[in-house]
Amino acid sequence: MRKYGKTLLAAIVGLTFLALPLATATAGGNVVVVELYTSQGCNSCPPADAALAEISKRDDVIALSLHVDYWDYIGWRDTFAQRQFGQRQAAYRDAWHKSVVYTPQMVVQGGHEVEGSRPRNLAATITAAQETDPPIKVTVERQGGMLKCRIEPGPKPVAGTIWIAKYTKSATVEITRGENAGRNITYANVVTSLNRIGSWAGSEPDEVAMPQPEPGEGVAIWIQDGEGGPILAAAKIENPPPN
Repeated sequence: MRKYGKTLLAAIVGLTFLALPLATATAGGNVVVVELYTSQGCNSCPPADAALAEISKRDDVIALSLHVDYWDYIGWRDTFAQRQFGQRQAAYRDAWHKSVVYTPQMVVQGGHEVEGSRPRNLAATITAAQETDPPIKVTVERQGGMLKCRIEPGPKPVAGTIWIAKYTKSATVEITRGENAGRNITYANVVTSLNRIGSWAGSEPDEVAMPQPEPGEGVAIWIQDGEGGPILAAAKIENPPPN
């Protein structure tokens, strides 16, 4: 496990909206978001990357691989890293009143931490998160050539921030320098864009336009209490790779 201090810079990454055939979707229910903060330059990360790949096969889990850039200086520049992913990880650090960020770190449903180099507690943490009924209902359906996400309040209004992430289902990287030099590592659900698209007041139903994933891609949407708070509800759309 590698730890890193508090200095992280901001970046903004755009999201391309596409109109492609409908993919497999999950809606509402107890869909749990698992974020893995990882780096191609971290030699303790591959076991966590493999654990994320395994849970990415589950319909009731949204598994996201967010590559950070703060290890780039040690010999290998992570080809998937974005500065804003480190920012998001730092938001969790601050919300939990901790002093460092580290890789590999897993965040389950925005409120539970699993040390990625020791993922044996991951399944139990996911199960525990699923025992809490989501306070919001999220459904995704096709309308013409677009996807629409409908957000509906539960008995008690709960406001939140709406996030959309787009990800590549599988990508293999040949690493030639740094701590993982000489390895070919396959990463699952690599986030390519992450956007905060607005706020939801929590009292009235709302609809959000969703991007259609290309073959071999997925798109996830979730409502969260701010940036470093608990995730209230989530859904995903995935399109299998071409034959």
